[in-house]
Amino acid sequence: MSALLSLERVSKRFGFRSILENICFSIDAGEFVMLIGNNGAGKTTLLHIISSLMKPTRGTISFRGRNRKEHLQEWLHIIGSMSHENRLYGDLSSIDNLRLFGNLYGVNELNIKIDNILEQIDLTHVARLPVRNFSSGMTKRLMIGRLMLYQPKVLILDEPYTGLDQHSFHWFQNYLQKFQQQGGTVLMVTHQLELGLELATRVLVLHRQGIQHDIPATGLSVNQCSAWLEE
Repeated sequence: MSALLSLERVSKRFGFRSILENICFSIDAGEFVMLIGNNGAGKTTLLHIISSLMKPTRGTISFRGRNRKEHLQEWLHIIGSMSHENRLYGDLSSIDNLRLFGNLYGVNELNIKIDNILEQIDLTHVARLPVRNFSSGMTKRLMIGRLMLYQPKVLILDEPYTGLDQHSFHWFQNYLQKFQQQGGTVLMVTHQLELGLELATRVLVLHRQGIQHDIPATGLSVNQCSAWLEE
């Protein structure tokens, strides 16, 4: 069976500056892959390429054994991504943000699902306040709630723990664990190595423009992961 996603010799340059060189790896359905690297290593750029927000300078990306370019809409239909940019409408409330997003994706029983999600992310009490008044933690929970709304098959997450309080950490870990147990696939960039290793099935180390290590997460320690980044 073909991998869910495969990258073959993917590279990215900005002008004369090389960010990624000959990136090669595959992700199977149901895997939880943690991508780690130092600041400036190109992790966000790589996620943008995988999410189709950016084109590689060269290289091939395959989706279920087929050229992703030819099946882009199918790929976009199954992925949910979360980055540093919240892409929320500050003048709208939580309910209105979720309703707008749900309508765009054709979510059924939208009002019922919105009420359920607001309760899960603990924003029911501020559901009608403008999002611009939210704290960073509340904003991040709403971003997670937006992902939950249309139930993607693949999550592409860039530093998802940033801004979450201790209670939200625990809740989000449970959500990710359940997502993967139900067959979902996760690719996550995080500096929170301990939290990532609790869930990851595999670790990729992006260093010096390429994937330097690609290994099962079982038995890995935070110290070992940190040491690879200092090589």
